[in-house]
Amino acid sequence: MEFFQVFNNLQSKLLNLTLVQIPKRKQFTLKDVSAHCTETDCWMVIRDRVYDLTDFMQEHPAGSDIMLEYAGTDATMAFADKPHSLDAWLILEKYLVGELVPEERMFDDSDYSS
Repeated sequence: MEFFQVFNNLQSKLLNLTLVQIPKRKQFTLKDVSAHCTETDCWMVIRDRVYDLTDFMQEHPAGSDIMLEYAGTDATMAFADKPHSLDAWLILEKYLVGELVPEERMFDDSDYSS
């Protein structure tokens, strides 16, 4: 009988826990992103995620000119058309600032929405 009492108490405590909610990413429109199209303020969209790549421009292996060409735009196709390593995808995460608003998204990646 004591086991069931302990079990019920534990179950009750677990059910009453408040779960920590992961904050949602900030959402931007393509128009918002388009305002960030200079060498000193370079944002891009890749697979519906918004990145501030300003600090990365000088580090890009192909140079800042290629980055500037796509600044303020959806650069998904340009990024996908060139061979990028897994490291390149991981580096992107460092510069993530948000995601596109749902009505402007082109991809249905469940791991990208939160």
